Amino acid sequence: MSQDLVNLFNTGTRLNQHDALRNGNMLTFPGLGDLIVTGDLHNHRRNFERIQTVAALAEHPQRHVILQEIVHGGLLDADGADHSLNMLLDAIHWADQFPGQVHFLLANHDLAQVYGHPIMKDGYDLTDRFSRYFKTRAGGQFPAAGQAFRSFILTMPLAAITFSGILLSHSLPGPRDMAAFDSTILRRQLTEADFSRTGSVYQLIWGRGQTPDVLAALAKAWWCELFICGHQAQDSGYGTIAQRMLVLDSSHNHGTFLHIDLARPYTMEELIAATKPLAAVA
Repeated sequence: MSQDLVNLFNTGTRLNQHDALRNGNMLTFPGLGDLIVTGDLHNHRRNFERIQTVAALAEHPQRHVILQEIVHGGLLDADGADHSLNMLLDAIHWADQFPGQVHFLLANHDLAQVYGHPIMKDGYDLTDRFSRYFKTRAGGQFPAAGQAFRSFILTMPLAAITFSGILLSHSLPGPRDMAAFDSTILRRQLTEADFSRTGSVYQLIWGRGQTPDVLAALAKAWWCELFICGHQAQDSGYGTIAQRMLVLDSSHNHGTFLHIDLARPYTMEELIAATKPLAAVA
């Protein structure tokens, strides 16, 4: 079982690196087919199953799915360990069943897990709770599994863009980050410094409090019109920032997903209308 863990993460790395849509550190979607986008999933098993149901990828070969922030969440076991690793492995297996259709975006909890950065919630460290189960599941293969996990996470694309100019990423830098933020990270080769707390990858996936000026500057830099992100919790399943950024949250019972046609442009009002409750999926 532990060797299966290594193999699955190696498969995920291969899928990340050899995605036909990959262009630098981002995905470039064609102007045909359709796209399903989740917000943060955080080990919400039922919502993940609903995404698989509504995607029906075997019946829709030109349909794509974006998944983000699967780790950290759900019930803890008797030893206080977080089993979200299992859903991450299931997601990689799904991606392997439908190569080129299921895509991952790098998220802040992923990065924190790779670098061992604590994330505190309700008095405990999410990173530590995940690591406890990971070590048990991997057993004697833990060093190899840890390295394979790291490779999988760090080869995830940072963003995706549609033919009509909608950019998707886990988050966007906040106002205080913009002076140092390097927007070329989506295209150039990344360095270890980019992933540090002062690096541009870190700023991209941890950012909050985006303003109209920030969004206008990023839209100009990346030749896009609208943004779709996760990262910021939304009690109703979605929210908007400055009528230019749609924030999705798929991690709870009021979670949502977005389903859009890749062949057409959208206004923010149309994106909101295309945002659907996961609870409505049978």
